[in-house]
Amino acid sequence: MINEPELLFYNWFYRLKAFPRIKKVFRLDQPVPKYYKIYEKLLKQIRQGKYSENNLFPSDTELVKKFRVSRGTVREAIKLLFQQGYLVREQGKGTFVTYKKIQQDPDRLIGFTQLMRQHNIRPTARIIEKKIIAAPAHIGHIMNLQSDEKVVRLVRLRFGDEQPLIIERSFYSYDLFEPVYNMDLDNNSIYELLYEFTDTRLGDANQRIEAISAGQQEQELLEIELGTPLLLIKRLINTENGDVFQYSEDVYRSDRINFYTKTVPYNKEIDQYTLPLELEDHNIF
Repeated sequence: MINEPELLFYNWFYRLKAFPRIKKVFRLDQPVPKYYKIYEKLLKQIRQGKYSENNLFPSDTELVKKFRVSRGTVREAIKLLFQQGYLVREQGKGTFVTYKKIQQDPDRLIGFTQLMRQHNIRPTARIIEKKIIAAPAHIGHIMNLQSDEKVVRLVRLRFGDEQPLIIERSFYSYDLFEPVYNMDLDNNSIYELLYEFTDTRLGDANQRIEAISAGQQEQELLEIELGTPLLLIKRLINTENGDVFQYSEDVYRSDRINFYTKTVPYNKEIDQYTLPLELEDHNIF
């Protein structure tokens, strides 16, 4: 049986169409597990169009009868399809085929609302927490704030076509955020409100992308299984004037959103290399 670290590794490094490489984890002198054979058959049917985008997928009970195996075997097969982004579960409705991922360019600062519009998806939000607090020590250090400065703590759950996709956990500079604090943050983009009602303009950002597993809060808010592979994006955004506007630690569903980046050409004459998203040498986070 494939363990969680292996699944997380393949989900991170291989694009969906190349995922059959996972077969390499099985020894040639051992039989392929039943659940994996079922996974391969279902994956082939999805790719061949038997189950189209947004179609209702068969229930566990139906698959148990179809393949004449235990419910546990079926769930192991389905788990692989969920973790690769081929299936999504909508509470109270069932399981649907949804293998088209939302692609985001990590080299460009873009708001969630704008990203969803680019993919013809309706964005909405639900505020989980909003309050004005004294900056915690570690946040003050990251945002380069004075010890007595205040920040806005904002946690929002972001939806695309009513499906939970991202948990935004952010700290904003109170002085810069205050003009939009009492506006409708459930149905509006913060960045668009900022540009419409203030003179603040955003500059560059530093960010780090990490792989994590879903804890209890992620499980409940994103409606996923405990331990599901997720992406954690730590982001520090400055204004054009060089002031820190926002520090966030956002959690993305890796089955629905991925990041694409283009590298510079290989040059054997260069002794030092840095990854596009690596921030270790900058001591930011």
